[in-house]
Parts: sequence; C-alpha cells; structure tokens
Amino acid sequence: MSTSDPVCCQQLSPDSPRRSPFGRILSLGFYDGTTSGVAQCLDCSKAYRYELVAWDSGQDTRVYSLAALPSESFDALVSVLSAVGSPTWPFWSPILPSDSALNAAIDAELAKAEPPARVIASRQLDKEILASKDLTDSARAKLPQSRDYPDIHDWDFWRAYLAVESLPESTR
Repeated sequence: MSTSDPVCCQQLSPDSPRRSPFGRILSLGFYDGTTSGVAQCLDCSKAYRYELVAWDSGQDTRVYSLAALPSESFDALVSVLSAVGSPTWPFWSPILPSDSALNAAIDAELAKAEPPARVIASRQLDKEILASKDLTDSARAKLPQSRDYPDIHDWDFWRAYLAVESLPESTR
C-alpha cells in the first residue's frame, strides 16, 4: 500500500496492518502512551471514543475499544480544551486542569458515545493499526468495567481475539 493512499476507518480489516486512519487524536489519558481519548478519521471525519482494553508486558502494543462519537462532540471537545492550549495535530495531549466545570463538559461529550463496537491493536495510534475486529457479545463482556489500567492477563485473551501472531507474548 502506498503511503499516499487514502485510508478510512471504514476500511479497517482484521487481516492486515494498515496505516492509521486517524488524522486527529485527542488524548485524554496518558501512561507511557495514550490510554483514552477521541480520534477522528482523516478520510470520512467519523469520530470515536477510544479506551485502553489491554497491553502487552512492555505496554508498547495496546488494544483499544472504539465507540462511535458524534462528530460535533469531537469538535466540542477541541473547542473546550482549546482554553488550556492550542491543538497540535495529528496527536494532541493537553494537560488537563482539575477544573470541575471543564471536566463536566468533557464527560458530557464523552457520554454521547455509542457502546464500543470494535477493538484495534496499535503501537502508535496515529501511525499504524496492527489488527482490527468487531466486538462479539462474548468479547464485549471481557471489556474492562473500570478505568483501572489493564491486568497483564487480559493481554492473552485480546491477542488471541485479534489473531495477531506477530505481537509479543506477555510475560508470566
């Protein structure tokens, strides 16, 4: 695939790594890499809320859930957070103040997301998607129920679910 080929979030497939379709990523959580936030497809402008689901033992390869988010919510979050800094695309990780009104506005927009429908694996969300798969009901039940960082044991399930053989094994 040529690096100039357009990539759309609707073309993510489970069978091959692809250049990331996300042209604008707003990271709202960070631990040696993004853990949560919103991403917008460069091609079709569809927006998603993403959440960390699992990571390998080095926390380098990460699995995220994707939940559709109204495009206007993405724009509203950018507008609200522009009060704390200027966006830097393709990846913006603003320093979030403890302002309760700001956090309430962020939470209100994030709450507009649909339930997660897909999981993806990536080492750098703005660079490449290593694997992608729609969530089945049984896999949806395995999604984290809290915002705690994933347990390393979750990695084995998600690695197998995404059928990604080239990703590193977890340490035991």
